[in-house]
Amino acid sequence: MKQNKLIFYFCAIILSLGTTQLVFAQETGEIEVDVLYNNGDIADYSGIKFVIYQTAQSKPILEKEATSNPEKLQLPINQDYKIEVYSNDMFSAFKIVKLDSKKKDIDINIPLSGGLQIQVLYDDKQTPVSDATVVIKSHKGNEWRKAQTNDNGNTLRFWIQSTTSPDNYYQADVYLGDTLVKTSNTIKLEPGISTDVKIILPVPKIVDDLITVSLYKNSNKVTKDDGDYAVILQDQSGNKQESKVNIRGDAHFSLLKPSKYTIIVVPPTNEQGLWPENNVFILGKQNQFNVFMDPIPEQVVESEPKEDIPSCDCVAFRLDDVQDFWLNSVQIGIMEQFVQNKLPLTVGIISDSFGNDQTLTEYIKTNKMKLEIASHGVGTTPFTEYDKQTQDKLVKQSIGEIKTSLGVTPKVFIPPQNRVNQDTTDALINNGFTHLSGSILHGATPPFPLKDQLLYNFPEVATTGQYDPQQNVFVGVNSNQTVSDAVNGVESFGFAVITMHPQEFSVLEDGVYANKINDNQIEQLQQVIDQLQSKGYKLVPIGKINLDSNVVIPSWVKNNAGWWSEDKIDDKTFISALQYLIQEKIIVVPQTQQASQTTSTIPVWIKNNAGWWATNQISDTDFVKGLEFLIANGIIKY
Repeated sequence: MKQNKLIFYFCAIILSLGTTQLVFAQETGEIEVDVLYNNGDIADYSGIKFVIYQTAQSKPILEKEATSNPEKLQLPINQDYKIEVYSNDMFSAFKIVKLDSKKKDIDINIPLSGGLQIQVLYDDKQTPVSDATVVIKSHKGNEWRKAQTNDNGNTLRFWIQSTTSPDNYYQADVYLGDTLVKTSNTIKLEPGISTDVKIILPVPKIVDDLITVSLYKNSNKVTKDDGDYAVILQDQSGNKQESKVNIRGDAHFSLLKPSKYTIIVVPPTNEQGLWPENNVFILGKQNQFNVFMDPIPEQVVESEPKEDIPSCDCVAFRLDDVQDFWLNSVQIGIMEQFVQNKLPLTVGIISDSFGNDQTLTEYIKTNKMKLEIASHGVGTTPFTEYDKQTQDKLVKQSIGEIKTSLGVTPKVFIPPQNRVNQDTTDALINNGFTHLSGSILHGATPPFPLKDQLLYNFPEVATTGQYDPQQNVFVGVNSNQTVSDAVNGVESFGFAVITMHPQEFSVLEDGVYANKINDNQIEQLQQVIDQLQSKGYKLVPIGKINLDSNVVIPSWVKNNAGWWSEDKIDDKTFISALQYLIQEKIIVVPQTQQASQTTSTIPVWIKNNAGWWATNQISDTDFVKGLEFLIANGIIKY
C-alpha cells in the first residue's frame, strides 16, 4: 500500500511539472495572409516573399517565400507584428497585425503588376535585332524573366511587380549568343501600366571592319608557305564566305552581318579532321579570331619531334564575376572548396558591384590571405569600348574600390568579357598591374612568355562551364573535358588557366539560377583538381605562373638554414620556423599536395641541402625541393 502511494505521488509530481511547462511555454498562433492586388484580384504567389518583424525590433524574425496564396504564418501569440510583402524583390506593401488569438485572417493589398516590353535595335536606332536574349533582373541581381526577341526586335510583354519604392528598379541584360552586349539603365514600372523600353546595342547593322582569322599549329602561326589553307565563315542560315590564308597567315572577311558564325578550316588533305570548328560572334567589337589545331593523334606525334617550350607545369583556377547580392552562397561555396583544401584560387571582383554584400565581403576579407584578389574591371562593358584616358581612369577606380573594401591592392587583371587592346595593357602597366588573364578565344595570341615580362599574359585555356543555347543558360562541363583542355594548355603554352563562373555551379530552378550550390558540379570540380594533381601539375594562383615567381625566399632565412645544418638549432625549431614562414607567405613555394601518410623523419639530404644553400652552393629552387618533400610528407603542415 505504501509503495502504491509513492508511485501516485511520483506521477503527481511529473504531471505537475508538465503542467508548469505548458503554462509558461509561449503559445503559437497562425496568421493567414491573403495577398490581393489593389483591384481585388488574387495575386500570383510566385516570387512573393514575406518578411516579418516584431514591431519593437529592427531585425526580422522570419523570412518566408510564399508557397500558396493565402499563406499561413506560424508565430508566437500575443505579439504585434509588421508583415512586409515583396514581389520579384520589389517592396509592395506592409501591414501591422496584433496576433491576439490562435488564428487570424488578414488581407494585404499590393500594387498591380506593370507591363514591360523590350525592343532591341542595332546602333542605327532603326534596325531590329532578332534572336537576342533579354534577361530581366531586379535591383538585387536576381533573374525574373527571360525571352528572345522576334523579327521586330521585340520580346513578349512581361507582367511583373511594379516598382513603388524609390530604391527598387529592374534592369535588362541583352545577350547575343552567350555574349553580354549591353545592360539597360534603371527601369521603373507603374502599377497597371505597360512600359516600352528601347535598348540600342553598340553593334552595327553591318560589320564593315576587316575581320581576320589566324590559324595556329603547335603554337606557330600557319602561313601560305605551310600549304594551301582556307577559312570558311558560315552563318546560322548556312550562308558561307571563303578566304585563302595569305603569306602573313591571315584570312580576311568584311561586310558581315552581326551574327553567330562557325569558323571552318579547309586544310591540305593530310590535316583533314585535325582542325576543329569554332563558333564565334562577330559583333564589330572584336576583329581578330584565332583557331588552334586539335592535338595530333599519338601515332603521328611519335614520328615528329615535339617543340620544347618552357613550362611551369602548373595550373591556375580563376573565379570570374564575383559581385554583391548575386548567387553569393554559390560564390562562397566555390571559394570554400579551395580554402578548406588549402588550394590557391584567383577571384575576379567586379569592383563597382562589390563591398555592400556583408556576407560575401566578410568571407573574402576573412580569407584574403588564402585567395588571390584580382580586379575584374568596372561594370561588364569591355574596356576596349573606351578611349585610353577612360581606361586608365577605370583601372584606377577598380584598384581604389577593391583596396577600400578589402584592404588589398590587386596586381592581376581579368578584363570584362576577356577583351583588351594596347590602351588596356598600357593602363595596367602604368597602374602597377603585373598579370593579365583574358582568353585564347578573345584575341590573346601566343607565345605567352613565362619570364622577364613587365606584364605577364596568362589567358584562360579551359573552363568548368559553357553556354547552352537550347536552354539559354550556362551548364557545367564534364571534368574530363576540363582536364583535357588544361593539359593541352600546359603542353602548348607551358601553363593552364581554368575559368569558373558562379552560374554553372548554381542549381537551375525553372530555368532560373537559384542561389544554391550544385553539389554535382562541385564534385566535378573536385575531380578536375584530383586528376590534375595526380598528373603532377602544381596548382598556383595566376600571379605565380611565371617561372621567376614560383619560388620566393628572403635571404635572411639562409642564416637559420646554416645554423640548422651545423646543429646550432634543433630539427623542431627549424621546422616550426619554416612552417610559420610558409603560412605567413614570407616563404612562397609551389603548391604541394599533402600526403595521406606522414613521417617524422627528416632525410639527411635535406639537412645537407640546407647547408649548401646557406653557402650559395645550390639555388633557391633546389632548396625548395626539400621543402616540398617536408610538406608532402606532413613534416611541415600549413
